[in-house]
Amino acid sequence: MLHLSYGRCTMMLVLRDGSSNPPVQGAVVPLPGRFASGVCRGRFHPRDQHLYLTGLRGWQTAAVRDGCFQRVRLQSEFPCPVRYSTASNTFSITFSEPINRELAEDVESYSAEMWNYKWSSTYGSPDFSVTTPERVGRDPVKITAAKLSDEGKTIVLTFPALREAMQFAVTFNIETADGEPVQSTLYATINQLR
Repeated sequence: MLHLSYGRCTMMLVLRDGSSNPPVQGAVVPLPGRFASGVCRGRFHPRDQHLYLTGLRGWQTAAVRDGCFQRVRLQSEFPCPVRYSTASNTFSITFSEPINRELAEDVESYSAEMWNYKWSSTYGSPDFSVTTPERVGRDPVKITAAKLSDEGKTIVLTFPALREAMQFAVTFNIETADGEPVQSTLYATINQLR
C-alpha cells in the first residue's frame, strides 16, 4: 500500500505489523524522490501499470509548483523494509534484500525515539514525551542489541524499555550484502506490545 503526503510532496510505503493478533498496527517508510506539488490523487494505469499522480499547492505544503501531473515507475529494484513486527522488548524489520551482517548487528547503525500527540480542538499538536506526558519533546530509546536472521533479511532490535506510543521511529544506516546503502526511517504506531 502507498500513502501520498500532500504536505511533504512525497510518497511512503505502508506496512502492516506482521503479527496476526489484534489490534492492527502500521508503519510507513518514506520512498525516494519528491513531487513538484502536494500530491493527493494517484491511480495505476491498467495498460502500462505505472502510477500517475496529480497535485496542487495550497496551504501548508512544501510544493514548488502550483500543480503537477507526474508518473512514477519502477526502474530498478531498491532495498527497503517490506515487513515489521513488535513484541514486548523487540522490534523486527524485514528487508527486501539481504543485509550486510556486520553493519546490521552494530547497534550504532540505528537510533530510535518515541513520542505522543495531544488530542485537542486545535489543528495539530507538538510532540510530547511518552515517559513524562506533560513534557514537550521526544524520548530517545536505547537499543541494546541487533541480531540479523540466518537468511540475512530480518533484523531484530532489542530495547530495554519499549512502550506503547503514537509515534515510534527507527532510523537505520546500513548496507545490503552487496554494499548498496540502505538509509531511512521507519515510523510506526505501537498501540499494543504483543
